[in-house]
Parts: sequence; C-alpha cells; structure tokens
Amino acid sequence: MSIKVTDRDLSPIIAAARVWIDRCLVEDASLLADSRGLWTTANADRLQSGFVERPDSGGDDFMTKLERQLLDTGAPAQQLMSEMMWALLLFPSNIGADVKRAHVLRVWSWSGESLQPTHAMLTDAVLYGVGSAGTAYNNLRWKELAYLIALVRSIKAMAVDARRAVLSDYDRFMDWIDTVPRDGDRQFRHMLRYFAFPDRVERMSSNRDRISILEGFQVAPRAQLKRWSDRQLDDALLTLRQREEAQRPGAVLDFYDDTLGPRWRKPDVGQGESAETPTLNVPLSASKPAYVAEPASPAPTDAAGTPVNLILYGPPGTGKTHWLRQKFVEYTDTPGQVDEATWLNETLTNYGWRGVIAAALADLGRPARVPEIRAHRWVQAKAQQRGRAPAGVQATLWGYLQEHTPQTSSTVNISVRRPPFLFDKREAGDWQLLSGWQEQDDESAELWRLLKAGPKAATEAVHRYKVVTFHPSFSYEDFVRGIRPVASAEDGTTQFQLVDGKFKQICDEAHANPGKRYALFIDEINRANIAKVFGELITLIEPDKRAVFDAHGRVVEGMAVQLPGGGDGDVAERPFGVPKNLDIYGTMNTADRSIALLDVALRRRFQFEERAPDYTTLPANVDGLDLGRLLRRINDRLEYLLDRDHRIGHAYLMRARTLTDVQAAFARQIIPLLQEYFFDDFSRVALVLSTTAEQPFLQEESLHFGRLFVGQRLDGVPSDRSRFVIAPAGSWTSESFRGIYDSAGDLGVTG
Repeated sequence: MSIKVTDRDLSPIIAAARVWIDRCLVEDASLLADSRGLWTTANADRLQSGFVERPDSGGDDFMTKLERQLLDTGAPAQQLMSEMMWALLLFPSNIGADVKRAHVLRVWSWSGESLQPTHAMLTDAVLYGVGSAGTAYNNLRWKELAYLIALVRSIKAMAVDARRAVLSDYDRFMDWIDTVPRDGDRQFRHMLRYFAFPDRVERMSSNRDRISILEGFQVAPRAQLKRWSDRQLDDALLTLRQREEAQRPGAVLDFYDDTLGPRWRKPDVGQGESAETPTLNVPLSASKPAYVAEPASPAPTDAAGTPVNLILYGPPGTGKTHWLRQKFVEYTDTPGQVDEATWLNETLTNYGWRGVIAAALADLGRPARVPEIRAHRWVQAKAQQRGRAPAGVQATLWGYLQEHTPQTSSTVNISVRRPPFLFDKREAGDWQLLSGWQEQDDESAELWRLLKAGPKAATEAVHRYKVVTFHPSFSYEDFVRGIRPVASAEDGTTQFQLVDGKFKQICDEAHANPGKRYALFIDEINRANIAKVFGELITLIEPDKRAVFDAHGRVVEGMAVQLPGGGDGDVAERPFGVPKNLDIYGTMNTADRSIALLDVALRRRFQFEERAPDYTTLPANVDGLDLGRLLRRINDRLEYLLDRDHRIGHAYLMRARTLTDVQAAFARQIIPLLQEYFFDDFSRVALVLSTTAEQPFLQEESLHFGRLFVGQRLDGVPSDRSRFVIAPAGSWTSESFRGIYDSAGDLGVTG
C-alpha cells in the first residue's frame, strides 16, 4: 500500500522493521548484537522499574536524565533501551539519520560496550524515515518510550506462537494493542501498526491526517470520523486507496503528493503532527495512567440517521401495542448476524463488575496491575456501557478486587471482605486470580466462558431495545435514576442504592455501541405524569440536542446534564445525554386521556401518528354478519355521543370466526367497555346498541317501591324506577347484531 511513494522507495525501512518485529518482538533476540537475547521480559521489567517508575523531573535534557535513570539497570537493559531508541526513531522523517544513529550509539555505550556505526540497521537508507511525526513526538519522547515498554511487556507475556499470530494478523493485532495502556493518543501505536501491516495501513503517525483525508475525499463528515476507531479509519482508507488506484492503473499513489494532497490538505499543516502539548520531560508514572479506549464499532448509515421520536395514538384495540411488537424485529439481531460490538455490549449487560474483572484477568493470563486491568477491552466496554468516563473506573476496580480477597491475604488491609474470594495481590503490587476461582464463582466463570467463545458461539438473539409501561405512580426515579432497595446476593440483606432506570440503561448501551440503532418502547405513555417522569431530560430527547461524547467522556455535540448522584464522590461519571442512535416509540390510548391534554413539551418533541379502527381487516361474513359494518355503526354512535377518541378498535373482533365468538367479544369486552365510557349509564349503552327491533342486548326492568319496601314512601324517593339488565349472550342472534347497522337507515361502509 504505502511501501512506494512518489519521492522514494520505503522498502529498506519496511524490511528492517520486519526483521525487528520477527527477531525482537516475536523472538527474544537482539537487533544489533546477533548472539544475544535482549528483548526479554526480565530486561523490559528492568526498564519499567528504572525509567517508568522512577521519573526524573530535573532540568537536564532527555538523554542526560535517561542515562541517569538507567545507571543501575545493567548492561542488557541498557542495550535493550538502545534498540528501543532505534525502533522509536525508525518512522520519523523529520529527524536526520545522523541524529538517530548518534542516539542509538550513545545509549548502547552506557553498557560499557561499543557498537559499529556501519551496522546494517544503522545505514542512511534504513534511518531515512517514513513520514513526519511532528515536533510533539520529540518533545514527548518519554511518553512514547514508556508506551513502547508497555507494548513489549504485554507481547512478551504471550507464548511465542501467540506473539507471531498477533503480529501477523491485523484483526488479532488490533484486539491486542487496544489492551495495552497508554497515556494519551500515542503516535508509536500508529507507527507499529504501519510497520506490521504496510500493505493495509497508511504511513501516518496519527489519526489527524487520516480524518482529514477521509473528510477531503467526502467519505464521511469530520464529526463522525472523529468517533471512528483505528480499525474503521484503516478500512475506510483502504477502500479509498483501492478506488483511486482503479482510476490510475499502474501509478504510484501517495496521499501526500501534489496529485492527491491538495484534495484534503490545508496549507501549512505538517503531516502526522500530534496536537498534544509538550510537557515536562518526566517519564510516565505507572500509578496514573490515562488510557482511553477508542469507539469499537463502525457507524453505518442506518445508525447515524435522524433519531425517531414517535407516538402512536388512537382508541383502544387499534393495534398500537401490536405495532410495537412488530417493530422489535428491527432492533433484534439473530445469533448468526450479530456483530462483535453488539454481542459484547449485550453480554456484559447481564454481568456485574466482579465477573468482568475476573474475565479480564483470565484473558490476560498473568498477574496485572489495576491500570492494566482497567485498559482491558472488556473493562473499557463495561465502563462505556455504564456511562462511566474511562478514567472513572479505577476506584471501582480497586473496591471489587479488595472486597473479594480472602481474609488470609497479607497484602490487602481492609476489613470488609465478601465471598466469593477470587483475587489476591502479590507483593509486587499486581493482582492475580486465585486457583480454583471458577469453582468459587459460577457467574464469573460463565462470563469468562462466553467471552472466550466469542459471538460465533452465541445461541440467543440480541435485543437492542427495552420496553416500559407507564402508569400513574411511575416516576423519574423509576425511569432515569433513583434510590431503591437492592438485595445482596452474598448475604441476603437489603440495602438502598442508586439504581439506573430503563431509560438510563438503554441510553448507556446505545452510547457504548454507536454503530447500531437502539430503541425504547413506552406503552401507555400518557398514563404517567410526563413532566415528572422525564424531568430535565425532556429537552435532551430532541433530535438536534442528542449527545455525542469523545473518548474522554466530553460532550462534543448536543447537550448533556449531570444526573443526581453522578457528580460527586470518588467514581467519575460523564454527563448524561441521549444518544443519536436511540429511537423512542410510545403508544397512548386516547380513551384514557385525550391527546389534547398531553404535555405540550412532549407534543413538541414527538411526531404523532394516529391509529384508527380499520374496518377492512374484519371478516365480511361471520354467520351472515358484516363485522366491519357492525363496528363502524357502533363507532359512529360513540363519536356522536362522546367523541372520536372513545371509539372501539378492530382488535376486539379480529379473532371472531363464528357467532359464538362475536357473542363472547360483546359480552366480555365491548359492553363492559361501553359501561366504562358512560360511567354505567346503561341508557346510553342501550342507545349505542339500539336496533330496529326490540332491544335484544339490554332488557329494561321496572322497580316498584311498594314491592321492595314496607312503609310510607319518603319525600324525594320515586315510586318507580327502571334498571337495565344485560341479556344472556346466547340469546343474541345474527339478526340482533345486524339490526345495529341496519337501523335508522344504512349509512354505508366504504372501508
């Protein structure tokens, strides 16, 4: 892909990088001293202790302080640092070959040995450089070096075959490198990705140029591109390159040359320069990492579209809830079609932090410090799913690790311990899983099994939606967040905790997986106090105020608020916003409450779609009855006596296939509903069901005072009264029902 460019051939550099990867990262050999093994875990650990964990904030230059920090690490570690310096300086073309060579030779000399400057890996052709890394790469070299050490320690924790697989398979490489903690957007991870896969990855040391190119070639808007992961950007650039190469057969294609560069590049902008501001030349402290995971999934057109806010309204029985259930299919992925990001999001939803931590440690396959655990992709995914800023889970991890440590542990000093006991801290400060942890905790073991198997082993559909039904006592605390009693699984006691409601949960899930659309279905939305249930969030559901967060949890688009309980304490939580990929559907029964009475704020933020009775769906001949004409005549009478909101839906008669079915529907559903409409005024019910002949459905009976009471009738008490009694359903004939729509002239039915 980017091995040849218009002004030079990069193949000598790529070949040298491949030798370094194979000999040093896969194997443990030395790059510059053939007979030695320098790239070992032991030597990398010495550099971790001497450089990363022993910062030097003095006023000397970087190389002077580096020599001082490595003074007692030993010759092998010092020579490893020299070769790391070679790897660190291989990509930048804004540093001369003489300067690079001098740095490598100087560090090597600290070991007490000399290195020949004519070595094949120190020639000008190898050290010429691939592309500019900008000034920040030099000013922040201590951060890049600390990150390289972290990469080496991580890859060396694997078996040789696993290393080779990671460094030769792009997808495995991307999965691995996301687990390595880093302080900021380190440029060396882009350089290493290019060196390992030059046929797939462009020669860029940051994502700034990647985004500018894709924007310039109109692949996607910049705001969207900024949310894409490294993998998404690589894939998009690969597709773009293939398209441009097809238009220029045989030509050397370079996004930085005079042919393609003007289409995306602004004047006076250096290639690949990091926007990071130079800081003190102090090595990164391992106790304060700031690794932030990139978004893990693409944002296809269907996920990036305008959010849907829709309320279906109409009389009871018009199929509103049935329509919602059919809509579920659009937000459901079958096991065979679910993508990895959606599967991971759904899997982690059903498990708590304890299981995720245990699974992450099991996946690492070795003891790890809290920052390494926090950087694991499963822990990062869980943090995103819970709406937590990436840096805000440190205290949570410490809490679970310590609480689930056995009382016999000599390295943990807290009084509160809870079974199951899964973890222990070693004297070195890293955490490990106890032997037999899977037998101690079935839940964590099951999560580890699922995550290890991956989405290909999924057997159940993934539902990207939640359903909630409003009622008069439904509140903000039920919908968004509130304090509720929660039973402890360990000892059965009940405690009051801050619990997220379904709206908050589905918003967090949608934020964590921006490449898919999610939905919240609210049945009977008008039966609750809308102003109290939504609270301040009524503004956030508007399509133009939907929130987009960057990798640090900062709002870059839309609006967000700080929820109650989310802005205080030790656990950092990002502000809450409603994501763009969340659709909200509601239903409302107009017979319960007129749409005219609905909260004006809600009406302004939703589209409304009426569901009226559909008479054409009803059978035209059930024992001689036209059910469509029958229901229409009843609804016309209801609209005349009440209003159109109190009509009756077709669903009440949809399943009627015989006269007996019609009798049952009227006796058990329709007549009781009419009683409710008219507050048990049976004279109005009788009017709705009136026929040309004698009333067959309701029988009027007379009540006489003299037959019921003994004594003189009191003033104001009538001597006679009437009452209506529902006739037995079995007495209603086809003629009885036909009489309803044949009476007083036929109004006709036109569907």
